[in-house]
Amino acid sequence: MKHYFLTAAIMLLTTVGLLSCDKDSSDTPPTPAKTEMGFVHSVNIGDNTYVSVFKDMNVGSLNTDNALVMPKGAFSFVYKGKVYITDTEHIYKYAQKEGKLVQEGNTILLPSGAVAMCITFASDHKAYVSCHGLGKVIIIDPTTMEKVGEIDLAEYSLGKAVGDNNPEPAASVIRDGILYVALSQMKSAYTCEAGAYVALIDTKTDKPIKVVSDPRVSMASGESPAGDPFIDEKGDIYFYCVAMFGYQPGVKEGFLRIKKGETDFDKSYCFTLADVNLVGVKGNKTSYAYVKVYGGNGKVYAYLNIPGAASNPPDYVHDKCFQPFEINLYNMTCKKLDLSATAGWAAAICKSGNDIIFGMSTDEGMGYSIYHPATSTYETLKVKTSGAPYAVHELR
Repeated sequence: MKHYFLTAAIMLLTTVGLLSCDKDSSDTPPTPAKTEMGFVHSVNIGDNTYVSVFKDMNVGSLNTDNALVMPKGAFSFVYKGKVYITDTEHIYKYAQKEGKLVQEGNTILLPSGAVAMCITFASDHKAYVSCHGLGKVIIIDPTTMEKVGEIDLAEYSLGKAVGDNNPEPAASVIRDGILYVALSQMKSAYTCEAGAYVALIDTKTDKPIKVVSDPRVSMASGESPAGDPFIDEKGDIYFYCVAMFGYQPGVKEGFLRIKKGETDFDKSYCFTLADVNLVGVKGNKTSYAYVKVYGGNGKVYAYLNIPGAASNPPDYVHDKCFQPFEINLYNMTCKKLDLSATAGWAAAICKSGNDIIFGMSTDEGMGYSIYHPATSTYETLKVKTSGAPYAVHELR
């Protein structure tokens, strides 16, 4: 069986799924209580991931007293105020009640080795789960918590000639009735096929339409949710291609775009971050962008891996070489933010209103810092955590 290269995802455990939607509605909507929780987050301690809710960024500090205890590396997603968690072979649904997460509905059991690493919600009764280990997209009803179908993508694997029938479906996004599923196209534990590949699926019939590709950059998604693909205000979809996290010679990373009204990659656009001269970091270069969030107006906030700040050989436990940056997709520039670099295993991020929240482990401590883009100001370690920040989402 093919093994999966998770150097920057599972090994470092720094992934984030960043999906959110409007709050649930009911026949008689209650007035929100003053104690209503505003965020769900997870931290890693030892061999576990602890998931809990908290009110806002004024809580000061967070512990794990009321947290769910999950296997280390469990991914979390939010849809209409409910929290969905996958430990790669199970999917759970939770609601917040009196400051705690309480399970709702069934636990969905997936086949062994499923590696369910992304959930994209189409509606209250339909969501797509990319199973990186199976080569399939599982369809579930997020209300009843039942499996209702599956889409086999084996025919799109580039390794069929050598018996590899798995194109590794990863992160996805829905636009205009089409599900765009990034395919990692792994060749081995440490290499991917050259080029970027994305499968298009009709959400009405759940039948594949085609696969689009681009040779300029490689690996259209990593093996964990990292804040892309996303759709900007113009309706354009952006994919970040991670190129084996900088470890495979001969392939390049970078952003690609599929414009509104089109279903093929925009041949006029490719933004390779490694080609940018970065001001304010050692070596002035990055090898790849890791977790990220779209902040609006063409700006992405992300952690860039800075090889010049790492040990030789890299020390994945102690090196703090993931630097927060603002990436402008429209003018193809990168600006270093005035925050300390973090370790690779503690790099969470989300957008809250107009602000960007960074979960980090720095020399100053572990917790959440806030960047206010409107005023270019910071609140460093606004909330301290008892574990390494792993994921944070607005609970809406």
